[in-house]
Amino acid sequence: MTDSLFGSRISGGNTAYERVGSDFYPTPPEATEALMDYLALPSGTTIWEPACGEGHMSEVFIGRGYPTVSSDINDTGYGQPGIDFLDCDIRESDWIITNPPFALAESFIARCNEIGKPFALLLKSQFWHARRRFDLFETHKPSAILPLTWRPDFLFKQRGGGSPLMDCIWCVWDGSGETIYQPLRRPGKGR
Repeated sequence: MTDSLFGSRISGGNTAYERVGSDFYPTPPEATEALMDYLALPSGTTIWEPACGEGHMSEVFIGRGYPTVSSDINDTGYGQPGIDFLDCDIRESDWIITNPPFALAESFIARCNEIGKPFALLLKSQFWHARRRFDLFETHKPSAILPLTWRPDFLFKQRGGGSPLMDCIWCVWDGSGETIYQPLRRPGKGR
């Protein structure tokens, strides 16, 4: 038996659960690992994670030896609290890498472009599938669109895990030219 939200859930929309406050869904480490495998940033690259939450992405960066600046608008007990990325002083870094609140993704893209550093954002796979984002894509064309070949479990820290339904992509802006499309394998799975 299906309910009226079944189709939306299958496509990564509404779930059976209420939305978490501040759109806080921790990024499973393997999603960050896949991006870092792709980027292969030079040793010593400083990364700013401006929506660090409880530090799940930052810990991957630190574990790989990258100096990391972690901040968040909320006080989660990790990083510098009370820092609104959309309206704050710029932190010293070489890259900005984050999983922004999906409702603020366009604002994060605009802010990153304003800052002028290379950046990567984790977005819903259908982010660019909206007529109103066409101009954003043309104006701020990503260098790479990197779909994950698995659905990340953003509830891995809650309720004993979830049943992932949402497809995600990393979008990278590094000024390297035309947009490439490269699916990413899940680290440690199916290699």
